[in-house]
Amino acid sequence: MAMTLLGVDAGGSRTSAVAADEAGRILARAEEGPGNARPETVGTAADTISRACRDALQRARRPAPAAALVAGVSGAGRDDVRSALEHALRAAGFAQRVLVVTDADIALEAAFGESAGIVLIAGTGSIAWARCPDGTLARAGGLGSLVGDHGSAYDLGLRGLRSAALALEGLGPATVLGERLAVASAAGADGLSRWAASATVADVAALAPIVLDAARDKDAVARTLVRESAQVLAAHVARLAARFPAGPSVPVAFGGGMLAKRKDFRAKVITQLKRLVPAAAVQRVPVDGGVGAIRMAVRL
Repeated sequence: MAMTLLGVDAGGSRTSAVAADEAGRILARAEEGPGNARPETVGTAADTISRACRDALQRARRPAPAAALVAGVSGAGRDDVRSALEHALRAAGFAQRVLVVTDADIALEAAFGESAGIVLIAGTGSIAWARCPDGTLARAGGLGSLVGDHGSAYDLGLRGLRSAALALEGLGPATVLGERLAVASAAGADGLSRWAASATVADVAALAPIVLDAARDKDAVARTLVRESAQVLAAHVARLAARFPAGPSVPVAFGGGMLAKRKDFRAKVITQLKRLVPAAAVQRVPVDGGVGAIRMAVRL
């Protein structure tokens, strides 16, 4: 029977599963909702990842269990979360061998394999992750929605909400953000605070495109928020680039919905990055975390 491999990229807004053959050739893809993990949500994350794996296997017309499953999961940097999620995925029976790593790990693998480089991810959350020339790994950002994730979709959506609230209260400059965010949240201006009180991280992150569109339409407040987000993401990369020796180039790749789907925002980040790290050599194509997971599964 032909051997099947599974690779998963699970983030705060989307979970993507990839089925591949023993050589790593992609056979099928499937998507589910948020699959990021915290200590209290490991079971939910495992269920989401399992559904995505089941769908990918069905689309590939391959039976379970696969020979190996590598899941790159946002939030899996914690040992307790990673261990619990691996246990839950083994129990689900979709693969004979299971490895859980972070979404940054599979992005780094997809971009550079075992070579040195920096990958910047800005989706629901944000992180910069590097394999330095000496082989060590280093991180900038990625501290979570409460104290970190600067420049992420959640961060931009939250700052947009706060700016809109100040404007609606007459305490900040007028902005189109108030009206647009009220419409987007289906709460209306008066209900914006009530909506925000019960909104999830994914709900708030979903507002980021509204802020980006307002900036594109030259709203002054939105433009400031977007510029600051681009600056902090570039600063994450610059912090890691300082660990690379002086030379002709520092390899940089990008991923996550904010950077992969919004060329306008990506261009602003690259502009800021070139200012801080003139030697940055930025890959033009976004990283495919699922491909990175499959490459790791081939070696598992």
